Amino acid sequence: MPDTVVGLFRTRSEASAALGKLKEAGFGPEQVSVSTPAFRRRGRYGLKVVIGIVVGTILGALLGAIVTGIVPGAHPLISGNLAATFALAAVAGAATGGLAGGLLSMSASGDRALFYEQEVESGRFLITVGGPRLEVARDVLKAAGAMEAEPVEAPLEPGRPRPESG
Repeated sequence: MPDTVVGLFRTRSEASAALGKLKEAGFGPEQVSVSTPAFRRRGRYGLKVVIGIVVGTILGALLGAIVTGIVPGAHPLISGNLAATFALAAVAGAATGGLAGGLLSMSASGDRALFYEQEVESGRFLITVGGPRLEVARDVLKAAGAMEAEPVEAPLEPGRPRPESG
């Protein structure tokens, strides 16, 4: 269930006007935050991808080595050296697992969050409104000229405060 409404604006003046209208509608500063090209929230998407790659690499290496050891008829690829076969299978599994882990973690990061981050980086202004009365906030943002005003799930952990307005 969405707990935040986001509005995307082309210019600072449009975003400022929307903030004024939100204030008139009764939304307090603890409910509203702004992401601007100079002040962005850090989503740590790169960290999530790195973690996915590391976990995928480890799991792929283990799985590759285990499968090589238990598959009937698997013989050493290098004559007389079973350890080299395990090492080769571990490297192949690590490469495959690392790629899969990276791709899965990127898709799990949330396409919408990445979209909004890229929009802010390209010069747009993002206003987020949390709390009750999300329909009212959405209507106010649309009336203020938002390119887009949609409810989304906020990527915040419980108990973590919202970023300050910028």
